[in-house]
Amino acid sequence: MGALKYSIRLVSQNLGPVSYAIYRAATLYIQSYKNINHDMNTNGEFYILNRMADLGAVTIFDVGANKGEYTNACLDRLREAKIHAFELVPETYAKFLVNVKSDRVTINKFGLSDKSGEIDVNYNSSQDGLSSLIEGTEINKGNWNKRKSIVRTGDEYCKSNGIESIDLLKMDVEGAENLVLGGFSEMLSGNRISAIQFEFGMINIYSKFLLIDFWNLLSGYGFVVGPLMPRGVDFKKYNVRDETFQGPPNYVAVHSSKQNIIAALKLKS
Repeated sequence: MGALKYSIRLVSQNLGPVSYAIYRAATLYIQSYKNINHDMNTNGEFYILNRMADLGAVTIFDVGANKGEYTNACLDRLREAKIHAFELVPETYAKFLVNVKSDRVTINKFGLSDKSGEIDVNYNSSQDGLSSLIEGTEINKGNWNKRKSIVRTGDEYCKSNGIESIDLLKMDVEGAENLVLGGFSEMLSGNRISAIQFEFGMINIYSKFLLIDFWNLLSGYGFVVGPLMPRGVDFKKYNVRDETFQGPPNYVAVHSSKQNIIAALKLKS
């Protein structure tokens, strides 16, 4: 092993363009191995929706609904489900209305957070899917501007809409996932959310909410957690070596009482 490491060191630092080509190829391989992939067709997101459809999921929350791609995927796969979608950026909300047409969708022109009120959103007009409550503009290029918007708590929304339970809570809110979870404390403590999908990446450097914080928060409510892979969820214990901010970008948590969901979503070897 020592000789191999020495040889790799020599090659990596002394072959100029060849070394760089090997580095790029190795990087692409690592990205694929870690499932650093935002294509819902191949990254496991559609796999999860198909399994949840098999289990009869009927209440889906799409928090950070953007232009409606995920909501439409839910409509296609979960034929009996009601989807509650939340998009707080006015320009993006307008695009959602154009793209999603279904009486099974309740679209809300506000976001979810740990408290209700008016907030500033960092809006990226070049890539509106990157807009966030979190100030992380150094990570992504684009035209950044502030927008005023409204947020409510998930608990408040569920109470006012008579929602007793959520089968799948999907969050794509660019680093503000912990704030969304903070607004569902009553639903979580009451074991009324079965499964959660959340993102984790470089924006969490700015939110200062790490994987260990997600693991501690969710395991405290009785969830098992793992990264989303193309063929399921790799449920596992927390490992500090996963705190790389370089993928996998999606994680899934399922309440330990929902053994049927855990079995259906568990990574297939």
